Amino acid sequence: MASGFPLTARDSDLSTLSTYKLPLTSGSKVIQKQKFVLSTPGPVAKRQDKAHPHSVLTDPTGKYLVVPDLGADLIRIFQINSSNGMLTTCPSVKTGPGDGPRHGAWWVQGTGAGKLTVLYTINELSKSLTAWTVSYPGSGCVSLDKIGTVSTTAPGKSGSGSAAEVHVAGNLVYASNRNDEAFGTGQDSLIAYTINPSGSLSVLEATNSHGWYARTFSINGVGDLLAVGGQASSTVSIISRDPSTGRLGELLASLQVGEKGTDGGWDGLSSVVWAG
Repeated sequence: MASGFPLTARDSDLSTLSTYKLPLTSGSKVIQKQKFVLSTPGPVAKRQDKAHPHSVLTDPTGKYLVVPDLGADLIRIFQINSSNGMLTTCPSVKTGPGDGPRHGAWWVQGTGAGKLTVLYTINELSKSLTAWTVSYPGSGCVSLDKIGTVSTTAPGKSGSGSAAEVHVAGNLVYASNRNDEAFGTGQDSLIAYTINPSGSLSVLEATNSHGWYARTFSINGVGDLLAVGGQASSTVSIISRDPSTGRLGELLASLQVGEKGTDGGWDGLSSVVWAG
């Protein structure tokens, strides 16, 4: 978030949301801490035995935070006080049982009264992607209404593995899968979807991520390159992209970064981001 506003981050115990004032220094102290507790475990053992706020998203207006909670099958929503950055808790939105919402991305279409804002959340455990329309009140809390859910399994392939990352580029949504090996041993898939006028999704194509445990990916500023971080393969793969159609092309380069990770482990390559 911009300088002068609190920074929101997930604590190491996986069940809290904390805010800090920017810029961060060695003397920075927590301004506010939210502790999340499950009343009962979720349907997926071990992954849903506690609340697990996996990421934090600022909405396009900068007035709200959205927190996908993988453990609780909830999308937690907070309103941001613009003067001091304090968070007010809004009603959470339930996902499907066992979905495990992980990350999200925004799509905004139109202007004025006809503006449509959609949130796409990727569900790690059910290997799916859900679209939500965002409704803004005159004051108070924002609300989400489900448009629909689509699978991230590559067409014609098995449903193994788990969903990982989601990005919006123009009128396309991209999602990655970890350990589905849809394109061979150690070769997981990327799925591209076309965004329909309502915000719903239609599969455009499934392509090779050229990495194993495709945890993260990033499109460069020009839009002609996509970088994939393979967590277990510990590789960065650079794939060509057609900016006009959004379709992915050939593998241009692949770089081994450090030691390979383990199947299902927390080691290996965590993230890849373009600087421009």
